[in-house]
Amino acid sequence: MAAPKPPTTIAILSIGDMGLGVAKLLRYHNYRVLTNLAGRSPATRIRAESASIELVDTDEELLSEAQYILSIVPPRDARATAERIVAASLKLAGKDSEAQKQKEPVYYLDLNAISPSSVRAIGDRFQEQCGERIRFVDGGIIGGPPRLANPNPSSSPSREGGDETKPQWTVPSIPLSGPYSNLLNPTLAATLKATSLSLEIGAASGLKCCFAALTKGTTALAILSFSTAARLGVLPALRSHLQTYSPRTKEQVEKSLVGMSPKAYRWVAEMREIGGCFGEEGGWDNVGEGEAGSVFQGIADVYKFVADGTVLGEERVEKRVRGLTAEEVAEAVKEGLEKVPVD
Repeated sequence: MAAPKPPTTIAILSIGDMGLGVAKLLRYHNYRVLTNLAGRSPATRIRAESASIELVDTDEELLSEAQYILSIVPPRDARATAERIVAASLKLAGKDSEAQKQKEPVYYLDLNAISPSSVRAIGDRFQEQCGERIRFVDGGIIGGPPRLANPNPSSSPSREGGDETKPQWTVPSIPLSGPYSNLLNPTLAATLKATSLSLEIGAASGLKCCFAALTKGTTALAILSFSTAARLGVLPALRSHLQTYSPRTKEQVEKSLVGMSPKAYRWVAEMREIGGCFGEEGGWDNVGEGEAGSVFQGIADVYKFVADGTVLGEERVEKRVRGLTAEEVAEAVKEGLEKVPVD
């Protein structure tokens, strides 16, 4: 009898809120998941171990073991993370071992919220330095972290005819693009809800930019609107008018305000990447004074202020203290603004 085939090994960099959710999804489907936590906090190590993620000490070990690497880091760290893997690949290539010669190419999925030009630069770097040893795939994640929708399933079919005897997962969409984007293992692609949009690198990151501009851009407008209304003393009136004349807007923006606080620091670089996408890819740098494409540079400033200039910047997804309602968010931002020196 043939020996059982070892499970596909997926490396995830890094184990934040999204990375942890993806890791749990993969572990549930019996994938082997690795990560390198060198230099990371004890809290990150605890999160990884809680999800049965195997820890390795070096990127070389990670690259030797994995068939796929998922880069899920703050946008500001996307290039540095890619450079780490490039360096590890070059180091391994210098070892003239049969194992390295026979190893299949590793797929590197850059799932970070960066612009098409940024992701092309990273892809070019892999191509120039690693050749066929690493196959680069452009990607993005649209939606929240994977989670169990029914962690305590019933033992009987649902009224709609679905099977509730097994846990059901809510999974975000992962659009992919690039010449290798349609070559992923079909089972893995289905598990991750990953689909190939185009064979051109940049398409997936561009879609992510356009989507995030509408969601996180709207949240930034809500921060501006609610905090200004709070300073004017008309926040209750604003909320009342929204409830009367645009209740869906009220529901949407208030929910987004509450969820925004622990993520604001991540979104600063993402907003700048969106601005670059709109200016370079959308052509908005060529309109008027060339400032239309830089709207999201200003939005980046909003999130940077929330992260660095208010108590909301101290919030963490797993431990919330402030900003649990839209009014609390507005008040916290108001407090921060009142400390800003006036010229």
